Amino acid sequence: MNIAYIILAHKLPEQLVRLVCKLNTDTTSFFIHVDKKTDDETYKRITEPLNIYKNVYFLKRRACDWGAFNMVEVALDGIRKILTLNIQCDYIISLTGQDYPIKSNKQIQKVLYESGKQNFVEYFPLPNKRWKDGNGGLDRINYWYFNFRGRSIAFIKKDQFESKALNFLWSCLAAILPIRRKLPQNIEMFGGSAYWCLTKDCIEYINKFVQRDRKLVNFFKFTLIPDESFFQTILLNSQFKSRIVNDNLRYIVWFASSHPEILCKQDFERFISTDKLFARKFDVTVDEDVLDMIDRATY
Repeated sequence: MNIAYIILAHKLPEQLVRLVCKLNTDTTSFFIHVDKKTDDETYKRITEPLNIYKNVYFLKRRACDWGAFNMVEVALDGIRKILTLNIQCDYIISLTGQDYPIKSNKQIQKVLYESGKQNFVEYFPLPNKRWKDGNGGLDRINYWYFNFRGRSIAFIKKDQFESKALNFLWSCLAAILPIRRKLPQNIEMFGGSAYWCLTKDCIEYINKFVQRDRKLVNFFKFTLIPDESFFQTILLNSQFKSRIVNDNLRYIVWFASSHPEILCKQDFERFISTDKLFARKFDVTVDEDVLDMIDRATY
């Protein structure tokens, strides 16, 4: 069972290196993206220890902003790189630098092998009450969103800038241009987690789709948090729908503010006893001992 990991990171270099070393086997490969906004010293502390591995590749660096389409672009860069290099892999798994496996490599391979080439993606149709923001998530796609200095700016919100002049100009522009967007025809919108585990033929389909259907790709460029709906919408409107398991294989505890909780020693028994393969998020500056506990349990 060959696995390729696409990992997005921007900080905690030693933790990222530890993640790669933990997952590294003769049948794994890694495609790592380090945010372009990450300082040179941190980038050096990531690349130098990992450059010794022939199965570790670094992707073109992009400046990644929360809620913007560049998060999707990084994942697509990783997919293209895997296919261009003709990497032998049965599964491609997306991770962040603050994820960590809570099962051994042998167990991860066993679960994927026994799945019978199923794909693992959390999904639900929109609108959905699980997304309490903006009409069950529909406002994320029904309105125009633009990235401005690292922030996602929407026509539907007023007073988004510190400058009164900018707020005035923005409101004038919003009054002139059509605010609500027209959804692509015959497409059912889906949302879910930004993390997935997909088969090789599935990412081949995605790669061909984004080259062929630029209209849908361009539509998602002006949505909010598109990495939580882009892949779901493509796959759930395709022939792969019957091969998707509604599970991202992650243990995550969400705050009310929609940010994942930092997992610590006191959370160990809760997540290690689940059937999930990975958990997030971890932070060695908060609690490094929990990773040691995981390593002892998953040697």
